[in-house]
This record gives sequence, structure tokens and C-alpha cells, in this order.
Amino acid sequence: MNAAQTWMDWLEPQARFCGLQLALVGGAVRDHLLGRRGPDKDLDLVVEGPRPWPALELKNAVEQASGLPSGFTLITTQSFEAFGTAQLQLQTPDGPLLCDLSSARLEHYPFPGSHPIVSLSSLDEDLQRRDFSLNAIAQQLPAAQHRLLDPYGGITALQDRQLDLLHPRSLSDDPTRLVRGVRYGARLNLELTSAAAKQAASALQSWPWPQNAPALGARLRMELELLFEEDNWAAAIELLQRWGALELLLRYWQQLPPGSLAWLKRLGLWGEALSADPPVFSLRLLGLLLLAPTDSDGITALARRLQVPQGQLKLLQQVLGLSDWLEQLGDAEQWKPSQWSEALESRGAASQPLLVLLQLRPGGCRWRAPLLRWLWRWRLISSPVNARELLATGWSSGPALGEELRRRRAEAINRRP
Repeated sequence: MNAAQTWMDWLEPQARFCGLQLALVGGAVRDHLLGRRGPDKDLDLVVEGPRPWPALELKNAVEQASGLPSGFTLITTQSFEAFGTAQLQLQTPDGPLLCDLSSARLEHYPFPGSHPIVSLSSLDEDLQRRDFSLNAIAQQLPAAQHRLLDPYGGITALQDRQLDLLHPRSLSDDPTRLVRGVRYGARLNLELTSAAAKQAASALQSWPWPQNAPALGARLRMELELLFEEDNWAAAIELLQRWGALELLLRYWQQLPPGSLAWLKRLGLWGEALSADPPVFSLRLLGLLLLAPTDSDGITALARRLQVPQGQLKLLQQVLGLSDWLEQLGDAEQWKPSQWSEALESRGAASQPLLVLLQLRPGGCRWRAPLLRWLWRWRLISSPVNARELLATGWSSGPALGEELRRRRAEAINRRP
């Protein structure tokens, strides 16, 4: 028995003691139906009960329990009272386990992309308000006493390799669901049904959505980050283009420049070698934004709309500033390696080599060759002597010493074209 099953076997009696009913939904149910036997690292559970909010009630019961299953530790808990949801992070004998608890609820979206207004409901109505039919499959617990619930044909859709939206307002309520569908499509080899494709086209024609929908940009960024965390993210990007979902980012954006997928792959591999921050999935998202068919101001505005974290936004702005400088650079064909090194490093690349890496996008900079040489060769070269050695030969501390070290490093760089 794996840790996820052990946890559900322990949690279900706790819920029953509180007068609550549990149902497993989401990826764990799909993986079981598809015959995938990997360890469950995420569990999505719907909690039914007579009082608001049953998920929060169960979370409190877990926190107050006298003991968890052997080998289990409750690391952190979070409550989201406005939506009736909670999250439990556990350490188990099989590793980390994330357990999401959602009160069975109805949702109403006042306008596209807004936060939903939620109200207490039943499991049946909770399944009805979901996005795709494959997410409206539930297994009430304990499984031995209940049959699988599939009121909207999610099992048939999986068997037919179809991705079907659950209701006509699914994408108008939350357009970012299309990116989530892209992830499912790439991961499970699914295609949109004709009805879903028509709904996607209709939703995209309604762009832009209200700018007073602050949740929309952040949700879109998080969905894209999840996309880039997928093992098969490249296939997902291809679907993103084929399903027209690039328009969620920028109106009329249909295709990436040739070579974009290869560059995004290198960006992740090289970026990980150069810096631990930002993480690879965030770095690839910044790379995607830099491929947008708009100018520097447009890319910055897009990043702000997506609510890109401040540190990443600053990196993006520095990249765009360096891009503008490189674009306006005149006669640099005869520059020595040391001149390139000094110019790039004085513009921030010394402490953040990602500034140069992100210049190498398709259709980007005409100075590709010297940028690559700086990135993998010239920046790694130091002065052949250090300050201590110069001081030992009679040099004095001060600006002249620093200038001499820079001169000797420049000579060393110029010997390695």
C-alpha cells in the first residue's frame, strides 16, 4: 500500500467522525483509470458536509488529531476561507504529499477572469461546475463501499482521447482553462472535441478580457509555469500554438519564430548551469515572453499583466535594456574580446550572466558569436596574477592596483579569442 492510500484510509474515518463525506477527484482518479501506477504526490479531495466550510472543518480535525499514520508528519497547513478550501503538506514514507481539501461548492463568476463567488453545495453540483469532463470523475471514500461517479462521460472521453469542456461557459468563466487543457492534451495525448474547439475560438475572439480582472493574469502565469514544469512541455507548447492559446498572451499571436522550441530547451539547460534563480520553468516563461511579437514596452506590459514576480520582472527589464543597446550598437565588428567583456560586464552581465543568455533567442541579436564567446569563455578568464601577488611585488592598494588587474585580465582574454 502506498502512502497516498494509507493517508486516505486514515483521513476518511476522521471525516466520518465529523459527519463529513470524502471523495477523491482529479489526477489520482485519472491515473488509476489509465493504469498508471506511479506514487501519488498530490491528492484532490472534495469534502461534503452540512456546515460551511467542511474542508476547513476537516483541516482543523487533522491539526487536532492525537496521531497521524506511522511515518507521517504534517509540515504545514493553509486555509482559504473565501473559497472554502484548505491545503495540507505532509512528509510520508514515500516522500512529500500535497493534499488539497475543497468544500463541495457552486461557483459564480461575475465577469470573465474574476475570482469566483462560491457557496456550499453537494458533490453532484461540485462536479457539474468543473472545467473538463475528465475532471468531473469522483471516487467516494471508502472506495470499497462506493462506485465511481462519472456523470459527464469523462471515462469515455479519456478512452476516446478527447478533451471535452463541461459546460458552455467554461472558458468564458476562466479563459486560462485553455492552457490547463493544453497540459492535459500533451500529457495524455488528447484532442479538443469539436464543441470544445468552437468554445475556445469563441473565447479567444472575446479578447481582451476586462482589465479589472486581477486574478486572470496571475492565473495565466501560474498555468504557464505549470506547463513548463511538465516533462513534455515542448509538446504542450506545440499544442498551445495549434489551439490558438498564444492569443491569451497577446492578440493575434499565432506562431512562435522558427527554432523557438530548441532555444527554450537550451535556455533551460544552460540557465540551470548558470544560475539557480529563477527556476527553470520560470526562466522558460521569461523566454516565451521575449518571443512575443511586440516591442520592449509591450513585453514589459505583458509581464506586468501576468504579475511576474518582482525579481523576474527586474531581470526581464534588464534583458530588454541590454537588447536595446545591442540593437543600436554600431561598429563593433573589430572589437577585441576584452572590449566586449568590459561592455557586457559594465551593463550587469558580470553578476547576472542570464542577461546575455536571454539575448540568444531566435531572431534576436546579430552579435550572437561574441555573446556566446563571452558566456562560455571570456567571462571565465581571470587575471593571471591576483592582488596579493601584485602587492608582494611593490604595488600599493588603490585604484591603480585595480586598473592593473583589469589590464592583465584584458590581455589574458585577448589571447583567447
